[in-house]
Amino acid sequence: MSNLSQNNPKALQALLDIASKKLGTTPEVLQKQLQDGTFEKALGNMPGNDAARLKQALSNPKTAERILSTPQAKAIYKKIQNG
Repeated sequence: MSNLSQNNPKALQALLDIASKKLGTTPEVLQKQLQDGTFEKALGNMPGNDAARLKQALSNPKTAERILSTPQAKAIYKKIQNG
């Protein structure tokens, strides 16, 4: 996660927004869980395939960029940029 947050903080925020909606939590809570290593509990609420994809995206910035290039992610990213 640190590579993505250092290279593109807005992309990280967009990914956190998307993932937190799927998990039924807030981006802030999810980020704290990721930072302190407790996000496995949050992943328990996601369908298995979605949880695996999220883990992969968080560990690989290239995968995160592919996810963020989807129309849904672009819409969220646009909302973030516009405040």
